[in-house]
Amino acid sequence: MKFTELTIYTNTLGSEIVGGIITAAGISCYSVEDPADLEALLNDNTVPYDYIEEGLLNKTEGETLVKIYISQDEQGTAQLARIKQGVESIEGDCFGRLFMEEVTVDDGDWADGWKQYFHPLPIGEKFIVKPTWESCDSDGRIVLEIDPASSFGTGQHETTALCLRALENIDVENKRVLDMGCGSGILGIAAAKCGASEIVLVDIDSVAASIAEENLSVNGVEDKCKVYCGNVITDGKLAETVFDGEYSLILANIVADVIKGMADMFYASLEEGGTLVCSGVIGGRRAEVESLLEEKGFKLLGTDEEKDWVAIKCTK
Repeated sequence: MKFTELTIYTNTLGSEIVGGIITAAGISCYSVEDPADLEALLNDNTVPYDYIEEGLLNKTEGETLVKIYISQDEQGTAQLARIKQGVESIEGDCFGRLFMEEVTVDDGDWADGWKQYFHPLPIGEKFIVKPTWESCDSDGRIVLEIDPASSFGTGQHETTALCLRALENIDVENKRVLDMGCGSGILGIAAAKCGASEIVLVDIDSVAASIAEENLSVNGVEDKCKVYCGNVITDGKLAETVFDGEYSLILANIVADVIKGMADMFYASLEEGGTLVCSGVIGGRRAEVESLLEEKGFKLLGTDEEKDWVAIKCTK
């Protein structure tokens, strides 16, 4: 299959804005190559240099690159146009030059290339995420086998890790769980392996939904799970299907604007005493999201933070 590789040249601040535009276009997976992140890693004396590719040592200066792969089909064409329009509408000189570069690639060229960067990763006290092609000593942790391919959700991103850390402290035994913005399906899989009886997974991206289904099968939890693809905000029929009853736990690893847009749906479908975990919130928007959730009737239980990302935990 042919894809458009879109690279956007920006800076650290601009990458946050561009990331929001990409997510709003319905795409949950993109990469950010930020020299500032590498510089911070190199300055961390607790990280052995044996674990840093030698070729990266000369990449601590320059622009931040936001890269995304978009399928060359009807859906992808619309998404690409929306992203380009959004980037072109950014005003101000503080976000870098915002130059966009397009290249056509074949998925056969890179379908397996990402595997070299994905290794077993312990998260919190309870989970370890690993690719199917590697073995690991779980040391008593719950093993989540994830082949993300082009979908978001390996546990390496702070928002996913924050959700998993929240989940390990919530009793989901025989409970109904909603994984909104499921990406690779990692959170739904974790909930299923923690004893949840029914998990509904939703993603706006058709590729992510397909990958989630594959990962559910790999982990042997497909019988507990249902995967849906679409936008519950604009698709009334899908919303009725997804919100057809109450959930004990809702995991929403999505951006602040989407959380705000779905707050009423979350409140209406969360059972009394249930828990909502909102991740994907940039630190600068924490107060805004918390205020909106309280306005809708939620009671804040606390937050967890990693780098500039925040997970907000609340109840009904």
